[in-house]
Amino acid sequence: MSKAQDFSKLYARVASDIATALDDVSRLDVSNDKGNAHLANVKEKLGEMKARFDGEISYLEKHAEWDNFTIAFFGETNAGKSTIIESLRILFQEKKRQALIEKNQASASDIREVFSEKSDALIDELSTRYVSFCEDIATLGDDIGALVNQTQRDLQRTRQQLDSTQQEYNYCKDRLSHASGELENARHSLASAESRLGDTQKNLTQAQAELQQSAEQLQTLRNGFLISQQQLAEQSAQFQACQSQLVESQSQAEQMRTSLERQAKVKLWVGLVAGAAIGAIAGALGCAHLL
Repeated sequence: MSKAQDFSKLYARVASDIATALDDVSRLDVSNDKGNAHLANVKEKLGEMKARFDGEISYLEKHAEWDNFTIAFFGETNAGKSTIIESLRILFQEKKRQALIEKNQASASDIREVFSEKSDALIDELSTRYVSFCEDIATLGDDIGALVNQTQRDLQRTRQQLDSTQQEYNYCKDRLSHASGELENARHSLASAESRLGDTQKNLTQAQAELQQSAEQLQTLRNGFLISQQQLAEQSAQFQACQSQLVESQSQAEQMRTSLERQAKVKLWVGLVAGAAIGAIAGALGCAHLL
C-alpha cells in the first residue's frame, strides 16, 4: 500500500472521528432552555468546523504529494526563509533552477521574489485560518463553559429534588413501617376471625346435620300427609257416593210419598163416595122402614 493511500485513510479516519464527535454532541439532551440554546450554538460551530475541515481534507487528498520528500518553512516576513531555501537549492543543484538560470528565464532574485510572495501569501492564509480557528475554538469554549455552568445548575436542582425525594422516601418508609405493624395486627385479627369462623363452620355443620334430620322427618311427615290425603280423597269419594245414594234414596222416598199421597187421596175419595153412597142407602132404607 502506498503512502498516499495510507494518508488518505488517515484523512478519512480523522473526518470520521469528527463526524462521530458531532453525532455524539447532537444526541445530547438538556432540559433547560438556556442550556439547549448553548448546545445548539455548539452544534452549529462544530458543524461549520466539520464542513470547513472536510473541504480542507478533500483538498489535501487531491493535491497532497507524498512520493517526494518535501520541506516547508514557516516564519515571519524577512526572517530568512527564502535564503535558506535558495541555499538548499544551490547546494543540491536543483535541475529546474539550473535550467532557468542557464536559459536566462529567471534570475535568482526573481525566483526569490516569486517564492517569497507565494510563501508570504501562504503564511498569511494560514495565519488567517489559524486566527479564525482560534476564534471558533474560543467561542466554542465559551458556549461549552456556559453549557457546563447550566448543567451544574441543573445538577444542583436535581440534587435538591433528589434530597426532597429522599425525604419523601423516608416518610413513605415510616408510613410503610406503620402500615406493616397495622398489617401484622390485622393478620392476628384475621387469624382470630378464622378461628371463630372454624367454630362457626363446625356449628353450621352440626346445624346442617340437624336440619338434614329435620328435613328427613319433614319428608316422612309429608309422605304420611300424602297418604292421609289419599285416604281422605278415597273417603271423600265414598262420601260422595253415599251422598249420591242418599239423594237417590230421597228421590225414591219422595216418589213413594207422592204415590202414597195419591193413593191416600184416591182411597179418601173412594171412602167418601162409598160413605155417601152407604149413607144414602141407609137413609133410603130408614125412610123405607118409616113408611
